[in-house]
Amino acid sequence: MTESAGRRFAWVVFGLVVLLLGATMVASVLGARTSGVGAEPVAGTGGEVVVLGAPGLSWSDISQAETPTLWSLVESGASGGLIVRGTHPVTCPADGWLTLSAGQRASADTDGVQDCAGVPGVEVSGDAATVPGWEAWQEAADRRPLDSRLGTLTTAIEDAGGCVAAYGPLAALGAAATIGEVTPYAEGGLTAYEPGGGCAVSLVDGGVITGRTEAAVLDAELAGLRDSLPADATLIVAGLADRGERAGVRAALVWGNGVTPGALHSTTTQQTRLVQTTDLTATVLLLAGVEIPAAVSGKAVEVVPTEQAATERVDDLQGLTAAIGGAQELAIPVLGIGLVLALVALAQLVVTGQRTATRVLGLWAMAFPSATLLAGLVPWWRGSPAWLPLGLTLLVLAGVQVALALLGPWRRHPLGPPAVIAALTVVVLGVDVVLGGRLGLISILGVQPLTAGRFHGMGNVGYGIFAVSGLLLAGFLASLLRSRPMARRTAAALVIGVLGLLLVLVDGAPMWGADFGGVPALVVAVGILGLAAAEIRLTPVRALLIGGAAVAVAGVLMFVDWLRPPGARTHLGDFLQSVIDGGALDIVLRKLDQSLGILVRYPVSWVAVLVLVVLVWAVASPDSWPGRRIAPLWQVPLLRATAVAVLTCVTIGWALNDSGIAVVGIGLAVAIAAAIAIGAAIAVPRR
Repeated sequence: MTESAGRRFAWVVFGLVVLLLGATMVASVLGARTSGVGAEPVAGTGGEVVVLGAPGLSWSDISQAETPTLWSLVESGASGGLIVRGTHPVTCPADGWLTLSAGQRASADTDGVQDCAGVPGVEVSGDAATVPGWEAWQEAADRRPLDSRLGTLTTAIEDAGGCVAAYGPLAALGAAATIGEVTPYAEGGLTAYEPGGGCAVSLVDGGVITGRTEAAVLDAELAGLRDSLPADATLIVAGLADRGERAGVRAALVWGNGVTPGALHSTTTQQTRLVQTTDLTATVLLLAGVEIPAAVSGKAVEVVPTEQAATERVDDLQGLTAAIGGAQELAIPVLGIGLVLALVALAQLVVTGQRTATRVLGLWAMAFPSATLLAGLVPWWRGSPAWLPLGLTLLVLAGVQVALALLGPWRRHPLGPPAVIAALTVVVLGVDVVLGGRLGLISILGVQPLTAGRFHGMGNVGYGIFAVSGLLLAGFLASLLRSRPMARRTAAALVIGVLGLLLVLVDGAPMWGADFGGVPALVVAVGILGLAAAEIRLTPVRALLIGGAAVAVAGVLMFVDWLRPPGARTHLGDFLQSVIDGGALDIVLRKLDQSLGILVRYPVSWVAVLVLVVLVWAVASPDSWPGRRIAPLWQVPLLRATAVAVLTCVTIGWALNDSGIAVVGIGLAVAIAAAIAIGAAIAVPRR
């Protein structure tokens, strides 16, 4: 590929990326999103709010034939998947009820040891009950960073002059006040419930559901409860806990005269058909006419009206829950097997000297992350076993990208194919994030919503892929434009600046990526790369100016989010509010503790640290042993500056995120794959 052809190629790729991302942003602002469009708040009717907790109840248990009552609630109510995460990866029934009580993740243990088989007992005296382990559970919660206050639900209602009734021992955990006392209380659970008891809220123990048999029994008993409810009552059915030792998405239904038929939506997840247990806490308080206290981390659910039949709604929810569960279950096996096979193949190719095949392998590894997102367009989770269609889908999608990268005349330049793969990755991840992150929700490299860390926007793994691919793309295109020394500095810097702006907006804008820690890292990295393209030396003063710009940009994005109503803010605006309230230091220390804790709990993460140290050494010291190994790469203009920008980005991203080591690991994997593809192509004679 000639120099002029390379420059034309660079401008075409740049234009397409800018056009696709820009058009998607405009469409998003105009309402073209995959979730939350047309969401309406749940309207309270002033009547009793009844919460039927059935830990383990899942959408796979619900069918028109076996659970007709639940099916009828789907037809005339709002339904969604429920994230039940407490303080442990697997949520026990008691943990789920306590999380509902606190409006924040909680658990019924004092030393971190769970007992999901046991139901904590209550001491009954007349129509009152006491939870013996309450004080110890609260002391354990005080030692955790989440600041859970058990009994928040009942305390808020009692402070407003109301009461919370409990039916059954598990329901007592949800209804207990801050000292572990419940009044009124009745044994028997669902069979003991009687409407019109005088309390604003009634919590009913529906038992633990382990399969369709228990679900059918629950459904038969639920029919009587539904038929006996007053016309102004609202019924919430929730599968508040996991089953056995496997985490998963459970079922949630809201039914009543004030509920529009449709799909549940929450501003905490930003995903239609996906809410959290803490959102149900906020919803109960809203329906009871009580102000939601700050201790409740959830937001009241909304409803997206739909004209879908119940069959379609249940099918969609079964597919969504299966995809989310399958993505988490298959993530480590698929990635582990893929990594081993890639390393074996790479070693074989290096030994045999097959540069063309090595180049293809590097490109395939670059394309793999975006393939994991695009796989969400294919219902691989409906296969049995699911890993087979997922694996085949990933192979095909990555292969298609590699074929496209090697299809045109740009294949003759070492940077041509990697630039195509990087552009595709940036567009795929960027478009998904801007439109609502639906693909990232069900990807093995996505946000993994079962951990309840993030449900939308830019997670740490996604950020590592997106930011590094974006920086590589900017560096590659600038290099093609700067094919002659001292030529076209302005064009190269312009391309880097525009792409950098798009990357920052996608990553940090509250309505899109909502990522705070990644923004400063991107701004600094783009600044370093831009100076190199403009042939301006990086001095200490300029470094300080770039750092100041990074802080300023992050601050502006937080401020913009903070200006929105509290219920609509993301964690960006919430953090600024915590700065105002004086609680920011606790959040920073908690995130630092989580980041350092990963290195302790997962020793394999030190591999990423070691690779980062070696690469920094190699790039900073070209005459060192590792430096000489990668020295041939530097004959490509701006490639060393691109490497510096990438290493800077992942290092700062690691420091500013609670699980930032994931940024280092996946980001360096993308960069190394690109280096392999480029290195293999440099020695190939041009035709």
